[in-house]
Amino acid sequence: MSAELLSAAGFEEYFFSVHGHEPYPWQVRLTDQVLAEERWPDVIDLPTGAGKTAVLDTAVFALAVRPEVFPRRIVFVIDRRIVVDQVCKRARQISDSIRAADSGVLARVRGALGEVAGDADSPIGVSALRGGIPLDNDWATRPDQPWVMVSTVDQFGSKLLFRGYGISEAMRPIHAGLAGNDCLVILDEVHLSKPFAATLRDVRSEPSANSFNDSLLPQRGGIVEMSATPSIADGVRFALHPGVDLEGGSEAVTRLRRIARSAKRARLTEVTGRHAHSALPKEVVRIVQKDLHDSERSIGVIVNRVRTAREVQRALSEAGVTAHLLTGRMRPLDRQRRLRKIETLVDPDRHDPDAERTVVVATQAIEVGADFSFDALVTEACPFDSLRQRVGRLDRRGTLAERTGEPARCWVLGLKAELASKRPDPVYGEAVRVTWNGLADRAGDCQIDIGPASKQLDGFPQEAGAPARTAPLLLPTHMDAWTQTSPEPLVQPGITDFLHGFDDNPPEPEMALVWRRDRSTEALRLVPPRPAEQLQVPLSAAKAWLRGADETPVADVASAVVDAGRDRADDTLTAPVSRSVLRYIGGNDIVQEIDVEDIGPGDVLLVHPRIGGLSEGTWNPLHTEKTDTRPSAGGGLAVPDSEVDDLGDEAQWAYQRRRTIRLDGQLEDQLKEWLGDDAPTMLRPTSDEAAGDSFAEENLSSPKESARRWIDDVLAHAPVAVPLHLQWLAGDPDADDETRLGTLHVLKSGEFDIELVSVPVDGLSPCQPSESYYVLAERSVESTTLTNDDDASLTGTGVPLAAHLSGVGHRAEEFAARLGLSSALASDLTLAGELHDLGKVDARFQAQMVGHDAVRLAMQVAPLAKSLRGVRTRRDAWPPVRHEVASVALAQSADDVLSRAHDPDLVLHLVATHHGRGRPLPRIVRDDCPQSLRYDVGGVVLSTRTDFSETPLALDMADRFWRLCAKYGHHGLAWLEAILRLADHRQSEAEALGIDTTVSEAR
Repeated sequence: MSAELLSAAGFEEYFFSVHGHEPYPWQVRLTDQVLAEERWPDVIDLPTGAGKTAVLDTAVFALAVRPEVFPRRIVFVIDRRIVVDQVCKRARQISDSIRAADSGVLARVRGALGEVAGDADSPIGVSALRGGIPLDNDWATRPDQPWVMVSTVDQFGSKLLFRGYGISEAMRPIHAGLAGNDCLVILDEVHLSKPFAATLRDVRSEPSANSFNDSLLPQRGGIVEMSATPSIADGVRFALHPGVDLEGGSEAVTRLRRIARSAKRARLTEVTGRHAHSALPKEVVRIVQKDLHDSERSIGVIVNRVRTAREVQRALSEAGVTAHLLTGRMRPLDRQRRLRKIETLVDPDRHDPDAERTVVVATQAIEVGADFSFDALVTEACPFDSLRQRVGRLDRRGTLAERTGEPARCWVLGLKAELASKRPDPVYGEAVRVTWNGLADRAGDCQIDIGPASKQLDGFPQEAGAPARTAPLLLPTHMDAWTQTSPEPLVQPGITDFLHGFDDNPPEPEMALVWRRDRSTEALRLVPPRPAEQLQVPLSAAKAWLRGADETPVADVASAVVDAGRDRADDTLTAPVSRSVLRYIGGNDIVQEIDVEDIGPGDVLLVHPRIGGLSEGTWNPLHTEKTDTRPSAGGGLAVPDSEVDDLGDEAQWAYQRRRTIRLDGQLEDQLKEWLGDDAPTMLRPTSDEAAGDSFAEENLSSPKESARRWIDDVLAHAPVAVPLHLQWLAGDPDADDETRLGTLHVLKSGEFDIELVSVPVDGLSPCQPSESYYVLAERSVESTTLTNDDDASLTGTGVPLAAHLSGVGHRAEEFAARLGLSSALASDLTLAGELHDLGKVDARFQAQMVGHDAVRLAMQVAPLAKSLRGVRTRRDAWPPVRHEVASVALAQSADDVLSRAHDPDLVLHLVATHHGRGRPLPRIVRDDCPQSLRYDVGGVVLSTRTDFSETPLALDMADRFWRLCAKYGHHGLAWLEAILRLADHRQSEAEALGIDTTVSEAR
């Protein structure tokens, strides 16, 4: 199957095969235009609900048709955590359909993408990049693999600017190179991220990426802004064409016409009261109980503060109304469970007039991009652009208005005290008052037409929009500083302003909270905190909670530091939490006790579930409000009526790296709740083990066998219906046998370690242990580790150096060919791969490879690239000079070798930086016992001595780095580095798996 068999005419069949219905006319028209003009429009302006995420379908199809023109990585950027999940779901549907295709246009798309990737079984991948979920770095394992990436501004933007959040210093150049090249970046609702849009365009037009560079590297890529208010005034604009897209009798046209012309009406209601969190709940309850029609079964309530959302949900529940709470201030696992629970209730295509009336109470988290639809909407007054987005969740398909013959209804609630206040809102500034006044001026009888075709909404002043921040001007000196990743400059510009803009009162930094029952170093080593269980909250809010102070108002958009006195609660926390807290430092699983006042941005704090902080899955520092205020008899803290769930084990499973089960009291309680009297007896440690005597290695079979029997018992008693909060444990009952990968199934069939840990007496402070339990942890070595730590690929495979060098060169050559690089660049990448590890011929390095076994060392007929299996290296026995530096010295010791290079500077630089170091300055230390190194390359003998501190080698490498940045651009050079380094990773991975290790003989 080749790309020549595909054309724009096949898009409709492709779309129907993936989604089960025909595309809208605009989707076909956009695809035709993109393929005909071989470029994307600069701006796509479409009404809310018109299916804008279908641009992913066009992007994937265009790549399959013209891979030499369109980029491999399609990045959909949206600055809302919940929306990332929804868009990623569509991307996975596209990917899964393509992978499973065996006939028709879809099979041809699969074949074309398989040719691009060089892998027919994995034609296209999907990655989600956002804070609070597993580090999804698979997109950065191959430079040629087509990927659909869905990301927040922070995640993609930080990678683009060489400061990727959550990745190692050594991996940052790879991520920056891939993010800055061969990428189509689609910015959804760009009015939310105009500063990043400006930064992105500045990066694409940086002076170092000059016309000379244009002739050296493929220029596949683009930036598309999806918004009615883009960040650029000119450029090619694609919009809905009523005369084309809304005319005709097809099902798709009828559906789109109904959306574009749907009738919606809003009523303005002033609410009396001092605080939104106390006044709005009463009005919402009144509306739900007295004003709704029988046809309005699914109700959305969107407010501006997390506390207001909590109080509205509580008031509705107390009034007997089923109400679900959904905010951005939830742990990702809690949020995923809530989304799964309400997905049928908010499905735009649902139709069940007899369904139970249900309310979803939310914050700004759902106002953009979320494919939710409500029969009626209640919204707190907000800026004009936010109001338009919120109304986009009302009768999203227009079906209710068509069925009833009446406009879908919305209530806009304005708090009199805030509308009359002279103080600007800390989140929205003056925009709420300007918008409210504009609506009131246009409304008749307090009602206004808010449908997508409404003329009453025209002409709102610019001040009615949410405050817009501007990005600093990106100067060459900024990129010069960021591109230095190893070592980083001591003084360098921060990237936050370039992602989110700046103003006189910048957004407050955030930190993370993790609720854990056992916070000992021992337990955290086995079950480390993962992003999926972390709650991100503003620094001031966390400090106020931990001090026992009044609640600090929190929103779901970036806002300035809030004066707590502005929105002070009438009731305060009942008991202050200890002024000392535990800070978790990843990497070494360090737990550090610190004072509350010392908490800083980005810190991860460990708190016990007993002290509360969450209710209904969302941030609630008042969770202790019903607690007895007296200290406990043991001197501990007063605690809430119910504990926060410890999600530690579930987070390991979600992280997709390792699966664990802590056989503790929480799990026992959950199993009893699920299985009742049939719950198997929990595996318990013996008294000797509980007392601290570790069991010997040879006696592990008994606890392991007991653990396996317990797993069998749980699986035998487990009913088909598995509670949402335990599906990580028992496996997804709706999945087929091949994909049921729940923790129990994996641990039952695989190898696992079993270790003993202890829990402090009161669970709140490190005291004498009172409870001991086993931890089951999956024992696995995953190939993904090779991509996160280059040095992890040094050991355990016993691969000869010649074979590894040849293999890496061959893979780099293949990558270059599939990426469409020039023959000169492909040749230089191949040569760099064949030279990159020459420095490993150092006798001290070779001794490490055999575990300093003199006999084994004497038996080696050729130098090794990787250590023999089972040997242990010594930390103090590596050569003082890194092998990359020695490789450069060897490579430039003979003109006959570098004469093969079209750009010798590039070859030497790629060799020097193939582990991410030396950008721009390599660390060269004095070698007190310098060695003479020799290696034969095709009959040419290379030689050098390792006393490099006495030579200008380091300065030469730094000068070379800057020359190449000027020639290829900061991101262009990083891309070339990524191609070689990922070739090295993939070759090492193949060697670790015992395949493709003799490529040199084959060649």
